[in-house]
Amino acid sequence: MTQPAAVPASGDIVARVDFQYRWRSWAFAILMLMVGLWSLNDGFIVYPRDNAAWERMAGSVDRPPKPPHDQAGVVFNQFAGILCTAISIPFLVWRERRSRGEYRIAGNTLHAPGHGPVTFDQIRGLDLVRWDRKGVALVEYELATGGKRILKLCDMIYQRELTDQIVERIEAHLNALDAKQAAHTENTASSA
Repeated sequence: MTQPAAVPASGDIVARVDFQYRWRSWAFAILMLMVGLWSLNDGFIVYPRDNAAWERMAGSVDRPPKPPHDQAGVVFNQFAGILCTAISIPFLVWRERRSRGEYRIAGNTLHAPGHGPVTFDQIRGLDLVRWDRKGVALVEYELATGGKRILKLCDMIYQRELTDQIVERIEAHLNALDAKQAAHTENTASSA
């Protein structure tokens, strides 16, 4: 990851859904739907009609030796048409649901879809193993009831620069806590 610009210590950061993510989701879903409808047309209408016309030419001299479409092509198009058409809409719904809402830092509180407000004091860890390659950061936080949850921040789905700033703000907070804890431990050890 390149060296980021300085992240302000305070102020709101709002990362909304990335336009390219939404555009690609819609384009892929429409493409799947179109391929599905085309395959349905070929598998259930055009290919059987062409093969029936070939059958009617049984005594004709102009009849080709093989039917224009073999049975495997007919079945494949029927299967592909049903599958692509059936998957296109649920795929789009899943992608839209996955990209609902926004990431927001207001003061020292993180807001993310599917999670309640998370204060920085609740955050216990930040997993950046997949951050450089995939842009995925996992924020582990503690619930008021004592349980733990993981919040996923993905800079492919939400605006990249702003999501990066949010992750950097969380990382800076955790580094400050670690430094404070190390200093406290060092002071305690030197006092003893």
